[in-house]
Amino acid sequence: MRCADFSLRPKHSARLPAYSAHVNIAIIGAGEVGRTYAKAVAEQSAHTAILCDPYPKDATLRFVSEAGLELHREAGTWLADVDRVWLCVTGDLTLSVCRELLWRLRPGTVVVDLTTAAPGDKRSAFDLAAEHDVQYVDAVILGAIALTAAATPLLAAGPAGPEAMRDFADLGAPVRILPEARVGDAAALKLLRTILTKGLEALAVECLVAAEKQGIRRELYDAMHDVDAIGFTAFLDMLVRTHIQHSGRRLHEIQRAEAQLTSMGLPASMLSASQQVFARTTSAAAQNPPPAAATADVEAALEWLGSTSAGCPRVGPGPGI
Repeated sequence: MRCADFSLRPKHSARLPAYSAHVNIAIIGAGEVGRTYAKAVAEQSAHTAILCDPYPKDATLRFVSEAGLELHREAGTWLADVDRVWLCVTGDLTLSVCRELLWRLRPGTVVVDLTTAAPGDKRSAFDLAAEHDVQYVDAVILGAIALTAAATPLLAAGPAGPEAMRDFADLGAPVRILPEARVGDAAALKLLRTILTKGLEALAVECLVAAEKQGIRRELYDAMHDVDAIGFTAFLDMLVRTHIQHSGRRLHEIQRAEAQLTSMGLPASMLSASQQVFARTTSAAAQNPPPAAATADVEAALEWLGSTSAGCPRVGPGPGI
C-alpha cells in the first residue's frame, strides 16, 4: 500500500470540527501513552486534554494534579462536550470501550483509535461509530513513545484520517496516511511490523546475553557492520532472496549456534523456532524445486514461499473436527 502526506483531505472533511478552533480532547487510558499525549496537548496546543481511566496509577494521579487536568474514572455525560476522542487503551479493550463511549458522543465527533487492536476489531469499531454518526480513524504508533514522546511517527487509515491526524502533526509527529485503504489496514501493518520488531527483540535478548557472558559483545557489534552498510530493508530482502538456496546449510549453522547457547546454560528459544522455519523450507525445496528466479529475486522467492509448505505450513484439524 502506498502512503501519502497527512494533508490529503477525505471526502467527509466538511463534517469534522474546525481544526483551527479550540477543542476538547478526551484521552481514554492514562497509561504512558495517554499521559504523553495529554502532556503534549496541554503544553503545545490551545486545546484542552481530558483524561479518563477507571484505575489510574499513582503516576497518573501525580501528573493530572501537577498539570491541572481533569480526570474521570468512567464514561459519562461529560463526553457530550468533547470534540475528539483518542483511545490509548490496550488493543483487546477497543471494542468494549467503543461500545461504552460511542452512544455518549455528539454526532460528528472524531475518534482516533491508537491501540494495537486486531484489524477486524478496528473495522467493527468503525461500523459501530458509523451507526452513531461518529468519525473513526484507525491509527497506530510506529516507534517508542518512551523515547520520542508525542513526536513518535504515526500511521493511519480511514476516510477521516487526513483531517483527524492534523492534531498529531501539530504536536510534532510524522504522520502518514494510507490512501484508498480501509480501516484496519494500519493495524494490520503494525502487527506485521511487530513480527519483525518483537522477533528481533527476542533474538537480541538471547544473543546479547550470550555475547556479554563471553565478553565479546562489542566485538559482535563490529562483526555486524555489513548489516549497517547495506541498510535494514535491503538486508531483509537479501535474507529472503537467499533463504531458499541456502536453507539447508543455514539450518546446520543454527543448530551449532543453539548448541553453543545450550553449553553455556542459556536459553535458545528463538533458535529452536528458527530451526523449524529452515527445516520447513529445506523439505519443501526438496519436494517442489523452486524456479531459478526464486533464488535471485525477492518477489519470486516470496511467491514460491507463499505457495508451498515453506510459507504456509499445513494446519491439522482442530479439536472435535
